[in-house]
Amino acid sequence: MLSAIILAAGESSRMGRPKALLEWRGKAFIEHVCSSLRAAGVADRVVVLGRASSEIIKAWTPAGEKIAVNPKPENGQLSSLRAGLAAVSEFSEGFMVCLADQPTIDVETYKKVIACWLLNRNSIVIPRTFRAADSRLKRGHPIIIPAAHKALCFEGPLDKGLHWVTHHPSVKVTDLEVKDPEIIRDFDTPEDYKTLEPG
Repeated sequence: MLSAIILAAGESSRMGRPKALLEWRGKAFIEHVCSSLRAAGVADRVVVLGRASSEIIKAWTPAGEKIAVNPKPENGQLSSLRAGLAAVSEFSEGFMVCLADQPTIDVETYKKVIACWLLNRNSIVIPRTFRAADSRLKRGHPIIIPAAHKALCFEGPLDKGLHWVTHHPSVKVTDLEVKDPEIIRDFDTPEDYKTLEPG
């Protein structure tokens, strides 16, 4: 079994409102991410919320997603991942880490990352895509961490974030090149949000 952990606990300080509730094509960002994961066949889905948890739950209705709350979101991404890991199925063999402010990733991209992991179950799978700005391949999300590396996620310094896990000398990483530029796109500011096509 593969689990998805959707990180939505950030303070959204630069955006000025919860990014999970920003709308695109008539649906909240968080719903776009969750519906894409459903379509990709990920049955175990955990959404990690922070201080805006009550506001998000009032405006968004989960459809099978479990909710975990990070009581100290200021501790960063790794602390939110830990909150999500505590809520995933005990039978999970891998954890797909997704970001709530990436609503535009194609469902097929999720499927390709999953397919790659199924062939490389002992590897951390990280998608990467060509970035026109500097003509380089850049890593993005979602990434999949095998259950064998779960303990690492609880050992790393919080200030190092997920980077500490993906660059740990004990792990093997499989890079998957995809043609979806949305894996490296997120929305941190109102200006970023304005660039989103209405669709």
